Order: sequence, then C-alpha cells, then structure tokens
Amino acid sequence: MNFENLIYTVFIFSLILQLFYKLYFNSRLIFLKSKSKIKDHPISVIICARNEVENLRKNLPQILTQKYQHFEVIVVNDRSWDRSIEFLEKLKENEARLRIVNIPDNQTDHFGKKLAITLGIKAAKYNHLLFTDADCFPLSEFWIQEMSNGFDEEHQIVLGAGIYKKKKGLLNKLIRYDTAFIALNYLSFAKARIPYMGVGRNLGYSQEIYYLNNGFKSHYHLASGDDDLLVNQAANQKNTTVILNSNSLTISKAKATWKSWIYQKKRHHTTNINYKKMDKAILGLQYIASLLFYLSSFLLLFSSLRTIVLILFLVNYFISIFIFYKPFKTLMCKDLLWVYPFYEFILLICQPIFQIKNKNSI
Repeated sequence: MNFENLIYTVFIFSLILQLFYKLYFNSRLIFLKSKSKIKDHPISVIICARNEVENLRKNLPQILTQKYQHFEVIVVNDRSWDRSIEFLEKLKENEARLRIVNIPDNQTDHFGKKLAITLGIKAAKYNHLLFTDADCFPLSEFWIQEMSNGFDEEHQIVLGAGIYKKKKGLLNKLIRYDTAFIALNYLSFAKARIPYMGVGRNLGYSQEIYYLNNGFKSHYHLASGDDDLLVNQAANQKNTTVILNSNSLTISKAKATWKSWIYQKKRHHTTNINYKKMDKAILGLQYIASLLFYLSSFLLLFSSLRTIVLILFLVNYFISIFIFYKPFKTLMCKDLLWVYPFYEFILLICQPIFQIKNKNSI
C-alpha cells in the first residue's frame, strides 16, 4: 500500500466514524420535543457567588421574578469582600423567596465551590434542585418551569444548556461555537442513554441523587467538577433527561481575552480525565476521528484522489449542517453553522494546549 492509499484509508475510516457519531448520537436532538405535561415540583434554585455583587444586582431579579409557583432562591455568598452580603440582605427585606447562606472570608482556609454548593443543598427546603451561576440569567421567565418539567419519578437529573452573548470578534465566535457543540454532544449522548456531563450554568438534580452518590466526596480535592463530574458519577441511562428549547436556556458573557478563555478551557479539561473509562474512550475516539478527517482531507487535496475526497467532504458537511441546524438555532448559534469546519479545526488543534494542566486542587 502506497502513502496515498494509506491516507485515503485513514480518510474513509475517519469519515465513517464521524458520520456514525453524527447520525447515531447528534441527530437525536432533531427530534427532541418539549415536555408536554406541566409539572409543579417545588424547586430550590441554588446560586454560588464570590465577589459577584454587580452580576447579582443585574441577574438575580430575573430569577426571583420567574413565572413559577413553588420555588425558593438560595444564594451562597462564598467568602465575598465586595459588599455582596450587604446587597443580598437589603434585597431579602422585600423578597420572601430569597434565602442567604453566608460563608465568612477566612484567608487561612481555601475552600472550593463545592463547599458552597454543599451548604446550599443543606439549606434547601425542597428535594428538586436547580443550579445556575451568578453571572448567568435565564432567557425566559419560564426557565424554572421548563427545567422543572424534566423531573419525574424516573428522572432525577435534568440537563440544560447555557449559551454566551453574541459579540464581534473571532474569540467570541469560537467560544460560542465550542459551547454549542459541547451542548449538542452531551445532550444528544444523554438522549442515547450515555449521559456523561452537564454544566453548572443550567443543571438540575435531586437531593436524593446527591446524597445517594455521597455528593462530591470522590472528587472534592479538585477545584472543578462540581457539575460534570457529579453528573458523570451519578447519571445513568434511566435517571437522566434533557431539556432544550428557547425557554430553557441561561445566558452569560463570554471570556473577553484569549488568555482567560484558554485558562478556563484548561481548568475544564482537568476534570474529564476523571470520567468513566467508557466515556473517555467514546469521546477520545470522536476527537481522533475528527482530527484525522481534517488532516487526511488536507493531504489528499494534493493527490490524484482530490475530486472524490472533495465530494465526500461536502457530503459530510451537508449532513452535519442538516443535523446541527435545529439545536444550533435553539442555542442561538445559527450564524456560525455555515463555516463550522473552520471553528471545529481550530478547536481540534488547540486540544493539546487545553490538556496542559493548571493547578486544580483545593
């Protein structure tokens, strides 16, 4: 076998794998429907905040005024020194739904976000918990209702999605594409009964699930993982469901500099090495197939096989557009779809950078 045929074999193999992931997994979101039965579970919304007074001032009212009957909002003030506690106490005077858990600042102790979440859960009145971040706000006044609809006797983990505000510039487009594709992936895998992660910007689970899995005990030493590692540990093919529609999203500002975004990505990647072996294998194969597909496509453009390679590349492209269109539209990233190979390739070649470890322990 000569070099050209070897590369072509790699191209065909990676193309088949790519199409398998897209057709078997990602296509499931095309047929995703909103829950038709309206639920009225009492909900405890938990928000952890450290030095987030301005974000709390802007975003918290949009959660407190949700169109839902039975809910409380617990804000855990995690060692803030920016007058967050003064703002929260003042707001609480007129907000019966608001409850405050205060962790005093102690510079000799270094606790991670998991302590704040644990204290928030312990303070919660209700079994069904909904999590978001202080820098996020719901796109709809029916956010709690939509996420609550996911809970029932069987489903105790509800996976939602968070998006980022649209701004000018390549970095913002790259972050928005990355976030949309990650959501497409973990939500569609969950629909295929392989739930492997969730995001703390929009995530629901029950106290029962939390305590049944000993909370964060197995990964408490890691600064990150309060969302994806808990889901990876506790979720299974029966207890997890997916909510994705225009009323179920939360939104926040994306990182404004390449340095801060790369740091964030590196921090996120320090948790996925702790995923279940099967999940790591499936996701690793998906990454390898995608990378080999682009590299082999490029090499074959200079060969006698360029015509058939270009045709197959376009087949993959249009199949992807068809599968991605509905979820990307819901995730408000439709504008990025038509040049998705550009963003995808940049992210693929950046993966080795993201794998370089930050310090990620408490």
